[in-house]
Amino acid sequence: MARTQELASRLLQARRMHTLVDPASVAACKPQNADEALVVQQLVLDELGGCAGYKIGAGSPTAVPQFAPLPATRVFGAATGLRSGDYACLGLELEIAFSFASDVDRSLAEQPEGVIDAIDTMSVVVEVVDSRFEGWPNIDPLLQLADLQNNGALVIGDTRPYDRNFDFSAPQLGFYWNDHEIFQGAARHSAGDPRRLVAWLIGRTLETGHSIPARTMLTTGSYTPFYIASGPGIVRGRVEGFGKIEFEIK
Repeated sequence: MARTQELASRLLQARRMHTLVDPASVAACKPQNADEALVVQQLVLDELGGCAGYKIGAGSPTAVPQFAPLPATRVFGAATGLRSGDYACLGLELEIAFSFASDVDRSLAEQPEGVIDAIDTMSVVVEVVDSRFEGWPNIDPLLQLADLQNNGALVIGDTRPYDRNFDFSAPQLGFYWNDHEIFQGAARHSAGDPRRLVAWLIGRTLETGHSIPARTMLTTGSYTPFYIASGPGIVRGRVEGFGKIEFEIK
């Protein structure tokens, strides 16, 4: 336990002081397995106001998904904007997130085929990818997992009622940093239909005896190339037939 507490302490200090951790300096407290990394995650979350969401992703339509919780202090609406000084890296990804109107608990486990139909809202979001480690992305996967899978923030744009007929596999979208076009056109999601990631996370969570509170944001991985922003500017994203997001990085 001392090792996991030490690593959590170093990660929290990096977040608060906006500094980076040398991976070699935490070699003695590196998680030995995923379970230890999850303990570090929980210790960090407890100090950051708990969990307000999850990021879920998969490299292909058949790959086993990965996930990490999102700190409540780093999930907010687009009107809030960001301060560039709060992040070592401003990696930007345009995504779609989902939420449920009620707590997701064992009652849904009895009707797993209804998980997708139970979704209440969908939102245009941008995940800010950041790391607390020097040398990222060449960091041990278990350290990245302990560091909330490199999450910096989740910024929420337009939100609308869930539309099961929307083309989640290949929507038309645009994504821009100031006047630079990051992506424009039909986008393919690496996981195929990202809703399968939501169903997977719900199933895994219920199997462990936990629940997911209502309005928890479940973001499902990027539709666009990873882009690193530099300095102040405006982030704009648009998903045709769905909505948009715009926010300032100061």
